[in-house]
Amino acid sequence: MSLPRIAVSQAPYVRDVEVALNRVLAHMRQAAGHGMDIIVFPEWFMGLNPVEVIPNRLTQRIGTLAKELNLLVITGSLRVLDNDTGKKQQRGMIIERDGTLIGSQAKMGFVPTERPWFEPGLGISPITTSWGKFVILLGLDAIDPIHWNATLATRPRLVVLATSANTTQERHHLQELAVTRSLELDGTVILSPLLGRFGGAQHVGGAVIAHQGRIISSAEDDETLVMAQDPKAPLVQLGVVDVSSYMPLCPAPKGFNLDPKKTLGPEAEKRVLLDWGALRASDMLGAGREILSQARGNPRWVALAPARPMASRELGILLEDGAAGAFTYPGLDGIAPYSEPIRDLGKVLSLHRRPLIVHTGPGVTSLRYDRPILWDDFLLEFPTVPVVLLHMGGRSPYLEEALLLAERHAQVWLETSQAPLLAIKEALAAIPDRLLFGSGGLARDFAVEWDKISQIEPSVPPDVYQNLLHNNALSLFFSDSSFTSRETLRIVRRPS
Repeated sequence: MSLPRIAVSQAPYVRDVEVALNRVLAHMRQAAGHGMDIIVFPEWFMGLNPVEVIPNRLTQRIGTLAKELNLLVITGSLRVLDNDTGKKQQRGMIIERDGTLIGSQAKMGFVPTERPWFEPGLGISPITTSWGKFVILLGLDAIDPIHWNATLATRPRLVVLATSANTTQERHHLQELAVTRSLELDGTVILSPLLGRFGGAQHVGGAVIAHQGRIISSAEDDETLVMAQDPKAPLVQLGVVDVSSYMPLCPAPKGFNLDPKKTLGPEAEKRVLLDWGALRASDMLGAGREILSQARGNPRWVALAPARPMASRELGILLEDGAAGAFTYPGLDGIAPYSEPIRDLGKVLSLHRRPLIVHTGPGVTSLRYDRPILWDDFLLEFPTVPVVLLHMGGRSPYLEEALLLAERHAQVWLETSQAPLLAIKEALAAIPDRLLFGSGGLARDFAVEWDKISQIEPSVPPDVYQNLLHNNALSLFFSDSSFTSRETLRIVRRPS
């Protein structure tokens, strides 16, 4: 069975039922217009709806449009009367693509102000849909570990956590919970929170679509229709690409934290993984495959192969295995960039048309090997191999040499980590389409580099800044056909 394309409606709470209903129908049309298969709504998505048995006028209106659009609808909580007991409940429902209300889940846990008014449900009620078995968990039920264990026992394909946060900290906690639970489920978990003021509290949104331990799509605190295509498809989205994220093989240095489940914030958007320590490994092939394994299954990450002199055969194998490029530091072997062993690496890279990240500027080896200008002969011989100069040379006079090479050779790209802000601004003016954001080290270095690069934002056009953060690196490292065969994320802001 193919995987569904999912939309989550995140819109401010409105009390008026007709206003809420019209917005629900509008969001359904918008989701279907973008090719979605499923749309999910949050708690209290219909305002203070009349307390009636179901199906009723509201569910029938939704069902009629669902059939017209061939769209499956998962609702948040509605106030209803139990058909058998006549007692008041809160229920989440699923309306199939043919417009039929096929099942519902009664809320089981209530805050103190709700308890006098509602009858709790008696357990988890999985609903079998045309896309598989789904479970809806409303409000406090979504964070109850007992209810989660009962949910896992039913082996659903998709779970909706229709619960909401009142603070940014709570929102991050719920988002991480959705990611972790999607990993435990080995399936899809959707966080569909309320936005706006309701019940005396402000709700801050934060919708998430998580699949097998990673976020496919997310929102923060604005009115948004979040959409995601097939969650197994490679993810392409606007955001940040950290082109020099250091992935140590073992042991991890103190302060290092690179967890595929930690997918919140700009540092989690995309990473290009490498490990300078791998260049000293006795088993170059094994070290390279270990780096590749870190990125495997996570479409936000790609890995680079270690490229060491006299190891061109191993480099070719790693590129065939899926490395998005390579990284090298000839000075570690006491070899200049224009030497024959480095030219052998260039021959392999030219066959695959993959980029090469090289260390430039003061480092751990002799300064005579770290001058950017020493790459000039290599660049002349291999004009089809993109070369990324890490740190832009770092400091003068290497900064000037790096910029000179970038202006002289169209295949030269510059990376911003550890480079002074003024030098980055100069490079942005000279080669705006070949400048790449990178943190250039451990995860703890990201905040420093992010704060530095953020100072540029007010002084440049938005598209130039977005190219620096994302689009340039996307075209260089994620432009293989396997990554760009189709766009897999669309976020439509402020839906009408």
